[in-house]
Amino acid sequence: MQKNHEISHAKSWINKLAAMDAHPKLTGILQSSRIMTQQYAAYCRLQNLMAFTYSQVSHQQLLADTLAASGCDALICDQRHYPALWYMLHQIHRPMLVILNQEVWTPDWCWQFDHHQFLCQQDLL
Repeated sequence: MQKNHEISHAKSWINKLAAMDAHPKLTGILQSSRIMTQQYAAYCRLQNLMAFTYSQVSHQQLLADTLAASGCDALICDQRHYPALWYMLHQIHRPMLVILNQEVWTPDWCWQFDHHQFLCQQDLL
């Protein structure tokens, strides 16, 4: 995906989160691109949404513990972070909203996490 297209999607995702009846308390941003991480964080600030970023894919247990302790209830995740996401979703049992921002359609593996809600690009239409 081209960067300007990704940036426009970032704005759309954050606008969608801000428009939800129940705003997320805390949004985790798991992106491999530093530019995209900064864009998501900036759009969250503009919409008065709290967000944190995490880039260390090698510390899966730390990420899961941080999310569990923080009350994070929404994640925006790119494909590079899927291994950490899968690990984390197995560890966290409260419902979370997970945005898979690089997927057009919901991947089949999402069905094994039936207590979480997944959104993909099709949900922006």
